[in-house]
Amino acid sequence: MDRSLDVGHVAETLPDLSEALSDSRLRPAGVVVGFALLTVGALLSMAPTTGQWAFWSNAVAATLVFVSVPLFCVGLAAPDPPEGSRFHFGVDLSRKQRQAVAAGSLCITLSPVVMALGSPLGISTVVLAMAATLSFVGASLVLTGFIAWTSETLAGPA
Repeated sequence: MDRSLDVGHVAETLPDLSEALSDSRLRPAGVVVGFALLTVGALLSMAPTTGQWAFWSNAVAATLVFVSVPLFCVGLAAPDPPEGSRFHFGVDLSRKQRQAVAAGSLCITLSPVVMALGSPLGISTVVLAMAATLSFVGASLVLTGFIAWTSETLAGPA
């Protein structure tokens, strides 16, 4: 069997999520790209449109916002870069807190995907409940990661 088809070999070569989340280069990318997408989405939603373009303008704006907020959160949760960097905010989450923020961001990002894929099935109440639950759980995880860091910071060194 080819090594690319061997499940064990492929699983061993996958990058570790903890390593990816502990890379400080994620901070500038997440914060800058997340903020830029959020700004474009907000401006696009405020643009005066009529007719058929109104739907597409709102759909693109909503998609940009739903992608940008989790991206911004993951960027903010990334390790603090060195002291002289422009992106040194003083926010330095632990590994578990970073993982909670990443899992919550994934849930928030999947919420509109569930709506888009599930709505054509005709069971809109169930799909809406699933999407709302995903968003709520995702937001709770993101807030849990940042609130845990805040409480640790306020409590001082152990």
